[in-house]
Amino acid sequence: MELFPMPFSSRLSTFLLIISLALTLSLHCTAGGAKPEEEKVVLTLSQLIEMAISRSPDIRGVESEIASAKSDLAQARAAYYPQIETTAVVGPVEDAKEPLVANGRILDPSPSLGLSSIGIFGRINLIATQPIYTFGKISNREDAASRGIKAREFQMDEQKARIVLRVKELYYALILARSGMETADEARDFFDEAGRRISRLLKLGSPNVKETDLYKVDSYRADSLRFKAEAEKGFRISYFVMKSLIQLPPDVEFELAEKALPTRMEEPAALDKYIETASSERPEFKQLAEALAAQDYRIKAAVSDMYPSFFAAVQGSLAGAPGREVLHNRYIPDDFNHAYAGVVAGAKWSLDFGIGKARVDKMRAEYNKLLNTRASAKMNIPIQVAQSYQEHLEARKAAASYQTAAIASRKWVVTAMADFDMGVETADEMLRAIEKYGQNQSKYIEALFNYNLSRARLEYAAGMKTW
Repeated sequence: MELFPMPFSSRLSTFLLIISLALTLSLHCTAGGAKPEEEKVVLTLSQLIEMAISRSPDIRGVESEIASAKSDLAQARAAYYPQIETTAVVGPVEDAKEPLVANGRILDPSPSLGLSSIGIFGRINLIATQPIYTFGKISNREDAASRGIKAREFQMDEQKARIVLRVKELYYALILARSGMETADEARDFFDEAGRRISRLLKLGSPNVKETDLYKVDSYRADSLRFKAEAEKGFRISYFVMKSLIQLPPDVEFELAEKALPTRMEEPAALDKYIETASSERPEFKQLAEALAAQDYRIKAAVSDMYPSFFAAVQGSLAGAPGREVLHNRYIPDDFNHAYAGVVAGAKWSLDFGIGKARVDKMRAEYNKLLNTRASAKMNIPIQVAQSYQEHLEARKAAASYQTAAIASRKWVVTAMADFDMGVETADEMLRAIEKYGQNQSKYIEALFNYNLSRARLEYAAGMKTW
C-alpha cells in the first residue's frame, strides 16, 4: 500500500510538469542570498504579470520595432513637403578680363597663365523640388507605414498574452508545489498521530494492535517525506524561474500573496462563443490583417514607381570669382560669376526594363504567403480553442469530483481514528483511511492546478485580455 497511487507516474506527474515547464522556459536564473522573512516582497498574480511585462526584453524588442515603424511613417509623410538640395564648391580658377572685339576678332586681354594669375572662386547651387502628382508613390507608402505600426502594436499584444500565460503557469505551479508540501506534512501528522495511538495501545496490551503496525506507520511516513522532498524541488525550480522572469535583483526574495489555488469554478460559456471571440480578438488575426493591408499598399507603391512623377521646382545659383571680370552678356554663360533663380515644372520617369516589375511580383508572392498564413491560422486556432475548451471542462469536472472525495476521505480518517480508539477498527483500516485521504487530497490540488491552468490557456487561445 502506498500513500499515492501508481508510483512515479500519477504520484509525481504534477511535479514533473513543473520541472518540465521550467526547462521549457529556458530562463537563466541566479540564486540570491536569503533574506529575513519580514523583508520578502509579497506579490499578487496581477503584480507578477505587471512586473514581467514591464521588464520583458521581448517587449522592449517590439517597442523598438514600433519606433522604427514610426520613423518609416515620418519619412513617408515628409515626402509631401519640398525637398531642398544645395551644393557649394570652392576652388582655384584662372583670372580673366572681359574680352575685346577689334576688327571682327575677339581678343583676350587676360594675363598669361602663371602662379600670379591663379585666383579663387566659389559657387552655391540650390534646387527645391515640390511633388505635384506621383501616381500614389507617397500616399501608398504612408498608408503602408501606418498599417505597419498597427501590425507591430498587435504583435505587442501577442507578446503580452504569451508572458501572461507563462506567469500564470509558474504562479499556479508555485502554489501547487507549496500545497503539495502542506499535504505531505498533513499526511505525516496523521501517521504520527496513528503511531502514538498504536504505541499507547501496545503499552496497554490491547489485542487490537500488533508490533508490525508500527512498521507500517513508518513505511507510510517515509513515503510522505519523499513526496514532500519532490514538492520542495519543484517549488525551488519554479521559484527561480519566476524570479528571473520578473527580473528581481539577486538579493531580493519574494513570496506569493495567495496561499492556495483559487477554488471557485465557474461554468464556462459555450464553445462557439470562445471561437467567435478568438476570431475577432486574437492578436495574431489582427496583426495579419494589418500586415496584409500594409503589404497591399507596398505593392501599389511599387507599381506607381513605374509611372512618372510630376513636380515643380525652384532653381537658383550664385557664383563669384574676384579675379575674373564679369561678362554682362545673357547669351554667354559664366560658371564663375553669375546669379540667377527661376521656377520650373517637370516630370521624372525611370525606365528599368523589368526590374520594377520583378520587384512587384516578389511583393505579390509575399502577400500570398501572408494570405496562406492567415488561412492556416483560421483553420488551426479554432482547433486550439476547442482543445483548450475540452481540457478545461475535463479539469473542472475532475476538480469538483476530487474535492468531494477529499472531504469524504478526511471524514473517514477522523471516524477511523475514533473507531480505532474504541477498539472497533483495526490499525490497517485506520492507515488505509489515511492513505486514501492522501491520495484524494493530492489529486484534488492537482485537479485544481489543472483547472486554473486550463482556464488560463483557454483565455489565451480565445484572445481574451487578462492584463
